[in-house]
Amino acid sequence: MIMLIDRRRRDLRHLDWRIRLFSIGAALGLGGIWLESSWLVLSGTVVLIGGFGLRFLPNDPESGQDEDQDE
Repeated sequence: MIMLIDRRRRDLRHLDWRIRLFSIGAALGLGGIWLESSWLVLSGTVVLIGGFGLRFLPNDPESGQDEDQDE
């Protein structure tokens, strides 16, 4: 099954922002669990969903990268 994944077609748009949002969301979620604060857990979940939502944003026309370009 792992051999069917095409590693050349990864979506690298907004990768740095997705990593940042994942780190912030994970820290908020774990902090909320540790402090037993439901609003912190909820805000961490919202940040994680926002980071996932970045995948669906359109390409930047001025980035100069084509989707068909090899890495």
